[in-house]
Amino acid sequence: MNNNSVKNIVIIVIILLIFSGTYVLLKNFTNKKENQDIYLKNYKVNEYINTYITDEEMARIYLNDYIRNMKYNIDKAYDLLDDEYKKEKFGNIENYKKYVNNLKYNSYTLARYYKQERNDTIIFGVYDNNDNLFIFKTNGVMQYKVYLDDYTVEI
Repeated sequence: MNNNSVKNIVIIVIILLIFSGTYVLLKNFTNKKENQDIYLKNYKVNEYINTYITDEEMARIYLNDYIRNMKYNIDKAYDLLDDEYKKEKFGNIENYKKYVNNLKYNSYTLARYYKQERNDTIIFGVYDNNDNLFIFKTNGVMQYKVYLDDYTVEI
């Protein structure tokens, strides 16, 4: 074989390697782009994505919402108490405010919970890290009444 034919073969091999490498890179790029379209969808108005929230997450949401109200909107927190319960336990909002001021609620976290279903209501019993009990009687998502114990009135 002469020197020119060796050079031609080397050039052909290099060109084939470049084309095959380019093909592989483009193929990987288009595959990634097709997969990204699933996540980068341009949603229209009023479209939604279904999400699943576990019972534990829902209990945590109720606890956080109520604690936030106790800290920043005590009147709303008082209104969220069951009417019969707040009348029996506190009588008026001033007694409730004294009760709340005695609580250590700066670092509430969910320690454990239970869930009961009764007819059209769901009851979440939530214990925080200070072993305080919060009972949320729900009639829909974020539609709830609160009890701070399970013995003052029948839930």
